[in-house]
Amino acid sequence: MSGEPQKIGGFILETLKRMGFSARLKKQQAITRWSEIVGEAIARETEAVRIDGDTLVVRVAQAAWRQQLIFLKDDILTRINEEIGGDIKDIRFI
Repeated sequence: MSGEPQKIGGFILETLKRMGFSARLKKQQAITRWSEIVGEAIARETEAVRIDGDTLVVRVAQAAWRQQLIFLKDDILTRINEEIGGDIKDIRFI
């Protein structure tokens, strides 16, 4: 045992990093912070549902919104990666 006690949160994060989960957790923030990143209007019509490799999968309520989001995809990808410091390479709107 080391001399100083560790906070449980720091211990868990360090353990996850050693196990190779830190990159996955970073990408997962794209889901948990989706509404914060894209804003209220887009978040009302969408739901970030999962990460497939380096792709964020987003459910879209209406086809018209899906089409609009395809045009905005590059900007959204940039914002996501700036916010989470992750490596999301693509977004698939379903």
